[in-house]
Amino acid sequence: MLKAGLLPSPVINALSSNLPASKNKIDTQTFVELRSEIPNTRIYFSVDGTKPDPFQVFKTGTVSTYLYRGAFRLGPGRRVVKAITVTTDGLRESHVTTKYFDVNDMYSENKHQEYPDEYLANDQSFNQMDKSPERSPPLNKKKKPRTHNDHRRSNSANPPKNDLGRNAWDDSFAVQGSIEGPISPVNYAGTQINIWGTPGGHWTDELLHIADPNRNPNYGYMTEQMLERLQPSKNLPIGPSQQPRITDVTHEEEDFWDRKPKPFSPGNGNWKKTLEHIFLNIYNYVKDEQELRELFGWKKFGRIETARLIDKGGNYQIVTTFKKPLGEQTPYEEPPPVREPPSQRRPPKRIRTPPDTEKRPVRPIQTITPPPSPPPGRQEESMQEEEQRTPRIYTEETVQQGTLVPFPDFNVERDCENLRKAMKGLGTNEDMLVRILGNRSNDQRLQIRDKYKTMFGRDLIDDIKGDTSGNFCKVLKNLLYSPVEYDCHELRRAIKGAGTDEAALIEILASRSNKRLQAINELYQKLFNRTLEKDVVGDTSGHLKKLLVTLLQGQRPESNQVNEDEAENDAKTLYEAGEKKWGTDESKFVEILANRSDAQLKAVFEAYGQFSKKDIEAAIKSETSGNLCNGLLAVVRVIRNRPGYFAHQLKKALKGMGTDEDELNRVVISRCEVDMIQIKEEYENIMKRSLEKHVQSDTSGSYRKIVLELLKDPSQRTQKAGDAKYEDVELPGYEQPAIYNEEIIQQGTMTAAPNFDANRDADALRKAMKGFGTDEKAIIDILGNRNTAQRLQIKAAFKNKLGRDLIADLKSETSGNFSKLLERLMMDPVELDCFELKQAVKGLGTDEETLIEILASRSNERLKAINETYQKMYSKPLEKDVKSDTSGNFRRLLVSLMQGRRPETTEVNVEQAKQDAQSLLDAGAAKFGTDESRFNVLFCDRSDPQLRAIFNEYAKLTGKSIEESVKSETSGDLQRGLLAIIRCVRSRPHFFAEQLRKSMKGAGTKESTLNRVVITRSEVDLVQIKAAFSRLFNRELERDVSSETSGDYKKLLLELLKDPSQRSG
Repeated sequence: MLKAGLLPSPVINALSSNLPASKNKIDTQTFVELRSEIPNTRIYFSVDGTKPDPFQVFKTGTVSTYLYRGAFRLGPGRRVVKAITVTTDGLRESHVTTKYFDVNDMYSENKHQEYPDEYLANDQSFNQMDKSPERSPPLNKKKKPRTHNDHRRSNSANPPKNDLGRNAWDDSFAVQGSIEGPISPVNYAGTQINIWGTPGGHWTDELLHIADPNRNPNYGYMTEQMLERLQPSKNLPIGPSQQPRITDVTHEEEDFWDRKPKPFSPGNGNWKKTLEHIFLNIYNYVKDEQELRELFGWKKFGRIETARLIDKGGNYQIVTTFKKPLGEQTPYEEPPPVREPPSQRRPPKRIRTPPDTEKRPVRPIQTITPPPSPPPGRQEESMQEEEQRTPRIYTEETVQQGTLVPFPDFNVERDCENLRKAMKGLGTNEDMLVRILGNRSNDQRLQIRDKYKTMFGRDLIDDIKGDTSGNFCKVLKNLLYSPVEYDCHELRRAIKGAGTDEAALIEILASRSNKRLQAINELYQKLFNRTLEKDVVGDTSGHLKKLLVTLLQGQRPESNQVNEDEAENDAKTLYEAGEKKWGTDESKFVEILANRSDAQLKAVFEAYGQFSKKDIEAAIKSETSGNLCNGLLAVVRVIRNRPGYFAHQLKKALKGMGTDEDELNRVVISRCEVDMIQIKEEYENIMKRSLEKHVQSDTSGSYRKIVLELLKDPSQRTQKAGDAKYEDVELPGYEQPAIYNEEIIQQGTMTAAPNFDANRDADALRKAMKGFGTDEKAIIDILGNRNTAQRLQIKAAFKNKLGRDLIADLKSETSGNFSKLLERLMMDPVELDCFELKQAVKGLGTDEETLIEILASRSNERLKAINETYQKMYSKPLEKDVKSDTSGNFRRLLVSLMQGRRPETTEVNVEQAKQDAQSLLDAGAAKFGTDESRFNVLFCDRSDPQLRAIFNEYAKLTGKSIEESVKSETSGDLQRGLLAIIRCVRSRPHFFAEQLRKSMKGAGTKESTLNRVVITRSEVDLVQIKAAFSRLFNRELERDVSSETSGDYKKLLLELLKDPSQRSG
């Protein structure tokens, strides 16, 4: 059965034309050529509008389909040529190509007079022409009745002629009357009807003879008997030696290289037009440069290895690397790299694959001149560069860029103790298990496994099995195996029991190095007292068994040497074993793919393109099936791109309904210390979403946490032993000051307004509040865009010039939260703190949150000023008011803070920090009950840098952040006070971001906290607070304020939150 569409369609081409007005107009002396790009095929065609049928002779006994042997000519009239390509075995064919021709009889002297309308109305007649074998008669031409109805009689000696000397068949689609020329059609059996149709001689003489009007017309219609008496002749080129162009009846095609390039490419997303623009400009540039013409003309360029587009500011630069033929490779020394200072934030990315400048060996008959010896001073440097250029043999120990790196502050005994605590007693602390086992390298985990048994006489894997379950348990258990041990357990799982997990067998055996496979064979025998080969043979069959057994031997050549001749032979063997033959010889695929080195197979895959239009992967898919197909594809993909292969494996594991957790676990665990970063990049290229997001949506609970922990980039991992939720407080462009002071302006949203005039602003404010109604917009525009110093000057000018109190006027003309916010804006920062503290202790009840926020976050200098101003404002010391409204350890904490006597130094005593950390541990987690006084003393009597060192040492000592210990060992207001100190010491922007979130979270809004934070921080660090808010809660502060407030109050708050760049000035 023929399979249509499996071959490219043939091309129908008119070789020359004497009527240049339209390419569908030719004359009777124009040769028509049929051409196919595919070897080992035949072209069949018809000229009567019917579909070419290679088997027509056997079906009907008539001949209207012909085998193409060479160029031919058509008789006058409107002709329809249809052609089809068929393989020599008759199993595959192409789609049908159709082309219309309007053929002019160049020997008719009166053709234009006799048929004045036929060619004028040619285009119209073409559109109206019936595509059936019998066409409509020409316009304005009366056709004589036919005298012959049998196509086979069209070559009779004396056919009846019409008044123009032409028989009736000249205007029909009869085959023999429609075709002349050097090669006439033949039947399906391939019998040649006519070779040249002229006497022997040189081909130019023959063409001149064809053009002779007195020629013998019988030469165009030779029989087989006449053919036998002719001398054999070859298919010689017709006309000029240049390659004929393919013509199209629908439009006049312009030569691509004759086009005039436009000034710029379209830039509308049409990359093909952009490439055309680039090619035309390169052509025009090289055409005018003789030296470049010489270089481009004599150099042999291979395929493109790399291509980059670089934006140079004022222009673009395209850097393209082409492969050179093997025999033309020459020594090349890389220029010395420019040394750049190492990045402070992220380590340089390690190279995943060998550079493309590798040297491949040449064929034995060719030699390459050895590079000159480097000078003595550069001998070592040259050797290092050569070593870098030489590709390495792949092994798993060659760490490329894994997500999991060794933990810097590793303490095996501490980790064992914390793991034991996490699983001891009722309940299990899964977060502790994730934090430790998800952040230790394989070597560190194996040390923990061995030390755990030494310390507690218990097996860590058994404890994990007893305290966890499901996929979470599987991951933790597998993390405690060595890489070889894990592969052995996975192979045993794939084979054991009913059914076989062929996907696991293929992945492991196709992707591991020889060294790893040999180690797997040895350990498998020790672990399970049976050989891996015997198990694989017992559970697989056929060619898949042969492939797996060959791979598991670990004997594939490990060499960078490439033999191009052998590569071509192997590629040809694969082609002949698959695409070229009926059926597939799978053994050839197994033999070649399982017994060649990686470098050699890459050359084979490249050479395969010389024999087939298909890529090697497409060929494997079309010629094999099932698990054998999966195994061969795995070998090809691993060799081409290991990270890409594992990215595809992860895609399969996460795709569709349900998740293949075994596949997901195996890839993540086995690759997290090798090349997981590259795998994640490949995955994102394939799926257009990050691997972490896909895992997040397809997994849950503690299992999700441990997988995501293993997938974390090294830059995202905290280098401290505590919880990253507390430890990670870095903000881009922000550094916590060593000695904190509010006067050190860092990056506030409010800056001094330019062209400031206090008197003008005072007049404008009076005008906005005078008379009936109030202009709130004018008030917001002025007070929302002046800093504290300017607002105080406006307040003084309003009093001096108008004799009125600005705060009193604002309170009388506005109301609600808008009035309260304006009132606080007109206060000095110290006065505002005193006012807020007084409101917190005034009346029934106490606002402990306000007391904690102000006393824990202000500098020593500010706290002393608050004490003095509070006494002046309220004739009562602040300490007395605080003592009367608080009690216990919380009162002692606040009183200690308000003294403003915490050390302000940048020096850190590490030994003292270790002692203090141990003291905190002894006062809390290590004893029954908690000694809160010890926490008070340390937190109120250490500088910020010293406290940070204490927190770090405490995390190393316990494996927990200090915040976790405070939460577990204290409660109530004391707990909130200690946590506020910790958060301020770590990062004040994060602390105030959390305060703002609490003020707007849930039902209702705590406007006093919102007002206080916005006003007091607007000239200090509100820009960083906004950044911290976005990072902590994944939402914008302005959006939350806008949704939680309304009216003029909202407008004024948003004005204060504006970045300096957004202010009009």
